[in-house]
Amino acid sequence: MKKYLLMAGLCCVLSAMAGGCVQENKLTQAKNYSHLSDSYYQRAAEIYKGLIEKDPDDKVLRFGLGRLYYDHGAFREAALEFKKVNDAQSRQFLALAYYRLGDFTDALEIFNQEQPSQDEYRYYYGLTCEKLNLFDKALELYKEVKTVPFEGFARGRINAIEKQVRGILIKDLSPEVDTLLANAPPQKEYPQAGALILRCDERIEISPDNTLVSYLHYVVKILNERGKEDFSESHIEYDSTYEKVELEFARTIKPDGTVAQVGSRHIRDVSKYLNFPLYSNARMFIISFPEITEGASIEYSLKVSRSQLINKKDFIMSYPVQADEPVIDANFVIRAPKNKIMHLRAINQRYNSFGAPLAAQISQEGEYVLYRWHFKDIPQIIPESNMPPGVLINPTILLSTFKNWQDIYEWWWSLAKDKIKADASIKEKVQSLIKNKVTPEAKVRALYNFCAQKIRYVAVEYGQAGYEPHKAEDIFRNKYGDCKDQAILLTTMLKEAGFSAWPVLIPTKDSYNLIQDFPSLFFDHCIAAVSLGEEIVFLDPTAETCAFGDLPEGDQGRQVLICKEDGYVIWPTPLFGASHNRVTQDLKVTLRNDESMLAEKTILIQGAYDQAQRRWLLYTPPELIRQYLEEKIQGVSIGARLERYTVKNLEDPNTPVTLSYAFSGDEYLEPAGKLRIASQLAGLDASCVAKNTRTYPIDFGILDTRESLYEIELPSSLIVKYLPEETSEDNPWMKFHVTYEYKGRKVRFRQRLELKKSVISQEEYPQFKKDYESLARKIKQRLVLEKVK
Repeated sequence: MKKYLLMAGLCCVLSAMAGGCVQENKLTQAKNYSHLSDSYYQRAAEIYKGLIEKDPDDKVLRFGLGRLYYDHGAFREAALEFKKVNDAQSRQFLALAYYRLGDFTDALEIFNQEQPSQDEYRYYYGLTCEKLNLFDKALELYKEVKTVPFEGFARGRINAIEKQVRGILIKDLSPEVDTLLANAPPQKEYPQAGALILRCDERIEISPDNTLVSYLHYVVKILNERGKEDFSESHIEYDSTYEKVELEFARTIKPDGTVAQVGSRHIRDVSKYLNFPLYSNARMFIISFPEITEGASIEYSLKVSRSQLINKKDFIMSYPVQADEPVIDANFVIRAPKNKIMHLRAINQRYNSFGAPLAAQISQEGEYVLYRWHFKDIPQIIPESNMPPGVLINPTILLSTFKNWQDIYEWWWSLAKDKIKADASIKEKVQSLIKNKVTPEAKVRALYNFCAQKIRYVAVEYGQAGYEPHKAEDIFRNKYGDCKDQAILLTTMLKEAGFSAWPVLIPTKDSYNLIQDFPSLFFDHCIAAVSLGEEIVFLDPTAETCAFGDLPEGDQGRQVLICKEDGYVIWPTPLFGASHNRVTQDLKVTLRNDESMLAEKTILIQGAYDQAQRRWLLYTPPELIRQYLEEKIQGVSIGARLERYTVKNLEDPNTPVTLSYAFSGDEYLEPAGKLRIASQLAGLDASCVAKNTRTYPIDFGILDTRESLYEIELPSSLIVKYLPEETSEDNPWMKFHVTYEYKGRKVRFRQRLELKKSVISQEEYPQFKKDYESLARKIKQRLVLEKVK
């Protein structure tokens, strides 16, 4: 028995060995055949080329070579051969080759010229039309396809495009959603709402291999026209380098409960920056919902897969609790491996007056940790004038797995450091720009002005098109770049000129400011910094009209991450005072005896106002500038005529731009018998204190100084009857001063307002309103003249 078992075991071993040998032999055969196939393909191509060389006009040979390429997937080479033949058959294959290459516009041009004679051709003609959103034409072609297997393919495309099943009710598709809609609150409970977000479910699953999948499910009820406008389309931004969007379903649920399905004709997947190939990975997935009416609802469910995390291992996210419309029910779940420590931070909690539970419910599920939040009846944000940006007032949960700022620095610097290299072209340009510049500041200014004015800015928010910048030489050659690319180029040029310079990651005022004890990556912008003496000067090369040493409003007063060669520095950008942002208006009016007028006005501005006015003057056609000024002077004199206007220092951002204009009018004063009343010279715009109470602070954005200097020269026929009194006020919010003077037949008026606080809290608002309105009433006086001749 033992001997039999031994023999049986030996047979099994030999059988297994034999089976392994057979399998290995077959694999070797397969590899040999594959090699022979490739070899025969190459030999066939060489023979065709040799024959064509002898007879270049032989179209049969060229078509044969084209088919050989086409059948082996070399579509670009095939297209070159088919183009040279140019008969009906070759053009058809050329169209197919273009389709395979993704050159849909070129494919369509040929498809449109050739009458489809075969179903395969009709099918690919239809696919090309779909790619270009020509769905009606695609449907027409698919319906003409009658032969196997393309008839089945075409029928599948028809179903995908139309996706209409008449008479289907939501109660049959989803009883849960039917119940949700039936129990939806009525409009009268939410009089300010345009729509109700009945269900907002978001689940994010992070895998141990550092991939990520987001599942999103929304149900929204449309209440009125505003809701139709806001929710008739849904836009999902994604980075196609690492992300893929898959729509599970989308549908409109009409008021009677019938369903209109979203088909492929209602979906677009487009480049967000079509004209800038460097950022072709920034894409937008757009769902257009059909048959939207008041009382309808939309529902969609989709999945976004990300093949790797930000730095291949870490995760960040912000979850704002409120939206522009009421949120009736929301669930937010993060599922992450338990070895991936999730740091949580709730911000803007003082605005959580509705008691949303911002603390996570944490539980363990095997090797994973679940973080859960459930929100109900979250009120909408009702906008107020001069309110802060949403990131400062919306209760928000911040999530990050970064351990420290060193990890963020090391990752980002590894992406950026090799890009900061000057090629021969950059070296040459740097030398030409700093030639004859004596001081370090003059050299830095010249390099900054070049990058800001000659490199076109593509407004891609940092991270939208990836976190890795392009090479400085690519940006210099293409003459365009996003913020991180322009910062890299400027840093490169500054280093080439001998300066210590670095790229800077910055959260602008529209993003969450850097929190030193909460490492994260909520930066939405990138600028540069340079060392000048003992001072660090921040430079934003994306701000074309910003003077050297100045910063756009959104860059000021922010905590930033300076990425140096030997480590990082967290540093604040400057917040400029009221004297930095100035507006001075100088108006001189000469009144004639007939009370007609001549006037000249000069507007001199600095700081943030200079950036805005310079941009307006640079990019507005002269005729529209003239038209604007002609409209403006009508408020001074009805029927006023603009005589001329001049602009100085427009091309030099380092010198404040000056706008001057002269005009004339037939009247300036308001007659009241013998009296003549001038327009109110002093004034404050009280619209900012129109509300009795505020939910959010007043945010003026910047500190500034506004000054008005008026001089009115009177004719001998007019005398001053009443001159308003001088007024001064110095309170916690502002310094204000108004003076009137009459001397030598000239009335001189001066008003100066210096803002002392840029943010007025809700608690301060009642007193601010009282002081502001009191001052506005006090200065509401008019210059009164009397006619004596």
